[in-house]
Amino acid sequence: MATGDIQATEKFHLLFLAQLGSRVDKNLYALKGGCNLRFFWKSIRYSQDIDFDLHTIARETLRRNVNQILGSLGFRRILRSSKIELGQISEPKQTATTQRWKVHIGVDGSSVDLSTKIEFSRRKFDKGVNFEPVDPEIARIHDLRPILTGHYGLEAAFAQKIDALAGRAQTQARDVFDLALLAERGGAVLNSRKDNKKLVTACKNATSVSFDQFKSQVIAYLSPEYQGYYGTRKVWESLQENVVKRLEGS
Repeated sequence: MATGDIQATEKFHLLFLAQLGSRVDKNLYALKGGCNLRFFWKSIRYSQDIDFDLHTIARETLRRNVNQILGSLGFRRILRSSKIELGQISEPKQTATTQRWKVHIGVDGSSVDLSTKIEFSRRKFDKGVNFEPVDPEIARIHDLRPILTGHYGLEAAFAQKIDALAGRAQTQARDVFDLALLAERGGAVLNSRKDNKKLVTACKNATSVSFDQFKSQVIAYLSPEYQGYYGTRKVWESLQENVVKRLEGS
């Protein structure tokens, strides 16, 4: 994916995040996943989708608010000023536990049809939700004012990534890459006795991801200046080794 395209997707995420905060009580949702790591933990990996945990807000209330944001002429003017156009929007999942929107966007000067998802998972928040502005450097790159939101702190984000690595039906290279990043930031395993079986599974899954999977799932979402370095088998195997060591506590 071209750098301009992934940056446009990121700017859409940020602008949506700002609009969400103006319509929904910021205490009712928490940013998680790749956007959390990118916006608050200096990840060099762009995220294709934006994900939240949510509680105590009715399904139809959230649905109405999100649809009003996406359909707002004001929001579309803001996007247009950034050379972003909204295309087709669908609501592929609207259940009591998960609400998901799929959004197509176009960028001036690009013929690529970009697709991103906005997803809310309705469940109890994990411990460690912080409320603070998006990394000022990220806001500066996109020429945006500070955007405040609830998001998961380091320990919660690390635990969530272990859950993802151990629990997905299909292991994703990005979970290994993200755990390596969070480990560098100081993330560590907590309650290892309680989670021993989960950690064993996570370690096994971390070593199962091939270099080709890593290249196709992660490298394309890094800025060009990082793609050369991370695009080698040696670096990937070192990342896997470091993640396993951290999960094993060595």
